Amino acid sequence: FFAATLSVGALSNVAAQTGSGPISLTPPQELAPPPPAPLKAPAPVLRNPQLNNPQQATPNREVPNTGTASVRGASGRGVGVEVDTLKSIDPDAVGVLEPDQGGFGENMWAGMSRATVDRLLPHFPVNTASWAMRDLMRRLLLSVATVPEGESKGKGLVVIRIGLLKAMGDLGGVAELLKVTPNRDKVAALAHLEADSRLLSNDNARACQLTANQMGKDDDSYWQKVFVFCQALAGERGKASLGAELLRETDDTDKIFFALVEGLIAAAPVMIESLPRPTALQLAMARVAKAKLPADVISSNEPSILRTIDTSPNAGVALRLEAAERAETAGALSMETLRQLYTSVSFSQEDLANPLSKAEAESGPLSRALLYRTALVQTVPTAQAEAAAKAFSLAREGGRYASTVRVFLPVLKRIPATEDLLWFAPEAARAFLISRETEFAKAWFDLMRASAMFNAEAKEKLTVLLPIARIAGSSEADTWSPEILKVWRSSVSGNEDAKEKAALLYSLLDVLGDPIPEEDWENLISGPERATVAMPRPAIWYRLASAAGQQQIGATVLLSLLALGEGGPAGADPVVLRYVLSSLRTAG
Repeated sequence: FFAATLSVGALSNVAAQTGSGPISLTPPQELAPPPPAPLKAPAPVLRNPQLNNPQQATPNREVPNTGTASVRGASGRGVGVEVDTLKSIDPDAVGVLEPDQGGFGENMWAGMSRATVDRLLPHFPVNTASWAMRDLMRRLLLSVATVPEGESKGKGLVVIRIGLLKAMGDLGGVAELLKVTPNRDKVAALAHLEADSRLLSNDNARACQLTANQMGKDDDSYWQKVFVFCQALAGERGKASLGAELLRETDDTDKIFFALVEGLIAAAPVMIESLPRPTALQLAMARVAKAKLPADVISSNEPSILRTIDTSPNAGVALRLEAAERAETAGALSMETLRQLYTSVSFSQEDLANPLSKAEAESGPLSRALLYRTALVQTVPTAQAEAAAKAFSLAREGGRYASTVRVFLPVLKRIPATEDLLWFAPEAARAFLISRETEFAKAWFDLMRASAMFNAEAKEKLTVLLPIARIAGSSEADTWSPEILKVWRSSVSGNEDAKEKAALLYSLLDVLGDPIPEEDWENLISGPERATVAMPRPAIWYRLASAAGQQQIGATVLLSLLALGEGGPAGADPVVLRYVLSSLRTAG
């Protein structure tokens, strides 16, 4: 019935009725693995490792050979040319990243069975705030690689990969991988993922076109719902109403969907009281219906959902800011988009006149937006530094420090490293170090070194920063020595968490190639001899060591990510973090 009632001419006008254009699905450049290299134009037939290396092809995935023929040259000797039927492309092997682009190579799954990869891959920590982990995940999912040995007992590997990219909010990666996947229109799960990605990016026109192609092929109610939405968009209200009634008769319990359909058909406002687990379709319908999103919509911690809420004009300002900060932290939103959202917020003259006290009283995304606006409009360096310092302090308390630093970078680069701003030097230097802007950190280090000759406080602040510079690979720590480590230990000894910080620092320096003297470790031995630590499962721990030792790249990366979990490096015990870093380095 649904397929028969489709009006192609009406659906072609969907794009004009959605309010605003689609969001670009271009892959986020800031997530490209270092050193950055542009993506080559993908060509599916060349992206199949089974074709590039026939000796590794799996027999049951190929078209049977039709025979061979021998061709003789002028000497009468056989040239040995074989004539075979072209082997079929395995969709699970395609990708868009070659090794010179950050991919992990065709043999990255060597040593892992298909069943193990299928079982472990869906547990990727897609919500992690670690951009380093996200970079590893993206490279693993987009790499051109031979399919692991063994038969699949569940979804296809390419379906799992694209599903994870969508969950990460990497809609550009979804589009790139779909583009090189052969026969994707024949796989219902891939069509579903593509439609969801289109809806999440406000590309309703293409989502409707895809839905029209699926009607009649798949009886899943998902397609029937999207189809009804597309009919309402196209102005076919009678057909949309009839389609919704038929869906009601199937005992569909999606109350939000039916309320939004009724609102779209009647052009009437829709009230949504609660939507803790929104779907891509519900968000798309709510946007077109101009239904205000409820506060609990950000209960979903999925980066792709947060990314969409940020760009939804039917969400309140505070809600959009919260979603945007969380999406940027997870790497699903560009920092420039977050900056633009900060500057679009309207503040009263009273707020703008007292930004520091206002931000202190109401800590949160709105306060950071106020401080960013203040830093932008200020022309006095001291006032800019004060606004940035306050924003960083509030962000630390809320777990948004790295994200806030990235947003404030343009402001920080305009603040001169002058003697009257010595108090701000450690804050600025640390921000530039974690942002890999080491050349901008130099001026602030120079300021602290000059002052350290006669200022004990400046000397202590410089000492505390040197370990961070060392881990960041900055030339500011080229004179590193065990003696500097002892001075650092003495400087932080009065802190409540001094021993925990020392254990973390020693673990990191040791695994990165700076051995720690035994006496330094011994000085940390005091108090209870045992501690409760969150550890990965023994099987992951053991298998990670085995994979790293045999330089099995895919297994090492996958198991390392699972060992860290969503808490990432920041939430890992030093023992676990050191083990993961050591494994990654051992594997190359």
